[in-house]
Amino acid sequence: MSLDTGQHGLFNFDQAGFDFNIPFEQIFFSIVPSVLFIVASSWRAVSQLRKPTLVKAPMFQSIKLVLHITIIATQSYITNNYMPGRYSDLSGSGASTSNPGVIVQIPSLEHFLAASVLKLLSALTMITLSLADHNKSPRPSVLLGIYLSLTLLPDAAQARTFFLSSDVAPQVIYSSVFCAAIALKLLILFLEAKKKSQWLAWDKRAHSPEETSGIFSLGVYAWLNKMFMDGYKGVLTLNDLYPLDSALNGKTLHAKFSTRIDYAKMKGDKYGLLKVLIRTLKGPLLIPIIPRLALLAFTFCQPLFIKRMLDYLSSSELDADIGYGLIGASVLIYTGIAISSALYWYHIQFIWLDFN
Repeated sequence: MSLDTGQHGLFNFDQAGFDFNIPFEQIFFSIVPSVLFIVASSWRAVSQLRKPTLVKAPMFQSIKLVLHITIIATQSYITNNYMPGRYSDLSGSGASTSNPGVIVQIPSLEHFLAASVLKLLSALTMITLSLADHNKSPRPSVLLGIYLSLTLLPDAAQARTFFLSSDVAPQVIYSSVFCAAIALKLLILFLEAKKKSQWLAWDKRAHSPEETSGIFSLGVYAWLNKMFMDGYKGVLTLNDLYPLDSALNGKTLHAKFSTRIDYAKMKGDKYGLLKVLIRTLKGPLLIPIIPRLALLAFTFCQPLFIKRMLDYLSSSELDADIGYGLIGASVLIYTGIAISSALYWYHIQFIWLDFN
C-alpha cells in the first residue's frame, strides 16, 4: 500500500481503510500539539525557576531523565531520517524491496520534516519542564500529563497509518521506531503522574493531598478517596478533614492584593476594586477556560459520533476496523467529557473561594 499524500485534499478520509491521509495527521496530530506544548511548557519552565526547591528525589529524577534522553535519541533518529539528505534513503531511494526499479510514492517532505523537528523540540522541552516541575512543584507536572495523554491516541493512529503504508524496509523500520517512541511516551506518562508526597520537604499534616495530586487525580477527585473511606468506616470530625490548600491561604492572597491596589487611582473609578481583584486572580480566572474549551469540543463531537455509529450499525456489512475506531472514539469522547467537566467545576469553585 502506498502512502496517502493527501493529493485529493487535506481533509480527504479513506472510507475503505478507515484512515486519515498522512498530511492531515502530521498537521493536526503532531504539528499543532507540539507548537502549543512548546510555547506553554517554555513559559511554565521559566516561571518555575523563581520558586524554591520542594522535592529531593535524585534517584527518581535520574530514572525519568534516562527515559527523556532515550526518547530524545529516538526522535532524533526519526528527524534525521527525514532530513533532505536522508529522505531518499527512507523512501528506499524510490525503490521497492520486491522490485528495485519501481518508484515508491512518498508523502510531502515539508509535513514530515516540520512534524519531526517540532516533535524533537517538544522532547527537548519535555526534559526541561520535567526537571523544573520535579524539584519546584509539589504535584506531578500537569502540563506534561495533559500533553502526553492527549497525544498518545493520535500517535497510535499515525503508527497504524505508517504500518499500513509501509512498502519498503526503511519505511517499516521508521514505523517501528515511531512505535517505540509511543511506548516511551507511555512509560514517561506513568512516571510523571506518580505522586511525590514521600519526597516533599514539608510537614504533610499541614498540607492537603489535593496539593500533591496530578491531572488524573484531580480529574476524578481521587484525592478524596481516603476521606470517603474514613466516612464509610465512622463519623467524620473536624480533625478528619484535610487542611485548606495553601493556594487559598488568606495571607498570601491579601499580600498579592495589597501590592496591586492603589487607593489614589481607585477614587472616582466605579470598577476600581473589581479591576484589582481581576489582576490579583488573573491566573485562577484564566485556568478554567482550558477545560471549558475541551468540554465544548468533546460535547460537539458527541452527536457526530452518535450519527456515525448509527450509520455503521445500520449498514449491511460491519467493518471491524471501523468498529474498533468507534470504540476508541467513544472512550476518548466520554472520558474527555467527564474529566474536562470535573476540572472545569473544580477550578470554578476555586475561583469562588478566592473571591470570598
